Amino acid sequence: MSLVERIRRRGLLNTARLVAGQASTRFQRAYHLWRVRNAPRYANPTAEELQAIERDLTALGVKVHDYAPAVQAFAAFQAAGYFPADYHGGREGPVWDEKLVEHWIAAECLGLRVYSPADVYVDVAAGNSPWVQALRQRHDIAAFAIDRSEIGEAFRMHACYRCEDATSTSFGDASVTGASLHCAYEMFGGDDDVRRLGEAARILKPGGKLVILPLYLHTEYCAYATPEYYGKGHADPAATEYVRTDCFGIPASRKYYAGTLKSRVLDTVEGLDMTYRLLALRNASELGKNIYCHFILEFSK
Repeated sequence: MSLVERIRRRGLLNTARLVAGQASTRFQRAYHLWRVRNAPRYANPTAEELQAIERDLTALGVKVHDYAPAVQAFAAFQAAGYFPADYHGGREGPVWDEKLVEHWIAAECLGLRVYSPADVYVDVAAGNSPWVQALRQRHDIAAFAIDRSEIGEAFRMHACYRCEDATSTSFGDASVTGASLHCAYEMFGGDDDVRRLGEAARILKPGGKLVILPLYLHTEYCAYATPEYYGKGHADPAATEYVRTDCFGIPASRKYYAGTLKSRVLDTVEGLDMTYRLLALRNASELGKNIYCHFILEFSK
C-alpha cells in the first residue's frame, strides 16, 4: 500500500503514528540485534544428537517408544479442513505440516475420536488456535482453549476460549478427560513447568491423559531467548542461555536434557501418582515437509 493510499484510508495523524511506530520497532530490533552480536547462537539438535539423547535417556532407565503413525490417516486429517487455509502461514508456509501433525498426533494419543459430549478436552496455551472451535462443531466435544494471553477478537465471544493461567485453572478436580500442549510447554518459565504438572494431576480424571508435543530436548540443559530478552534473566539460571535471531517475542524457550527431564519432570510426575510414556516419532519425513517434532510425552492419571 502506498503512503498516499495509507493517508487516504487512515487519515494523516493515524498514518503518522503508524509510520512512527514501525520506525521505532525497526530501530529497537536493530539495536537488540547489535546488542547480542557476540552472544552464542542456538542450534537445534542434529539427527546424531537426537540419537545421543535417546541413549542418555535409556541409560537413566527412561524407555523411548518407537512411534510411526499411519501416513494415510494423517493425509485424511489434512484433507478434512480442520484449520483455515491461512493458518500459520498457509499450506505453502514452512510449518503447515508440522502444526497439523502436532494436533493430529495429540488427538490420536488422547483418543479424541471416541470422546463423548461428557468428556472434557483442554487445549492448553492455545493462543488463538481454531482447533477447539473445530472440535466442538464437528465432534460435539466439550472442548476448551486456555491461554494466559488475552483472547483474540475472532474467538473472544466464545465462552470455550478462556484467558487463564495453565498452572491454576478454573476446571474442577478430576473433571478433564484429556489435555494437550502443542509447541508450548517449553515456554513455561520459572517453575511453571513443574506447577503445570501438579495442575494436570488435579484436574484430570482417573484414566485421563495429558500430551505434550514436541517435547524439546537437547544434549545440555539450555534455553534460547530472542534478542530483546536475551541476558535479562528469563531463562532458568541452571540452563545455558543462547540467542535466536531469526524471530522476536520469546523470553525463554526451555530445552531439557536427559538428566533434567528425568529429575525435573518425570520424577515429579511419578510423585503425583501419574505414569508417563515417552515416544519418538520415527517417520516424520513421510508425514510432510519440515516436520521437526521428534519426542512426544504422555502423562496418564
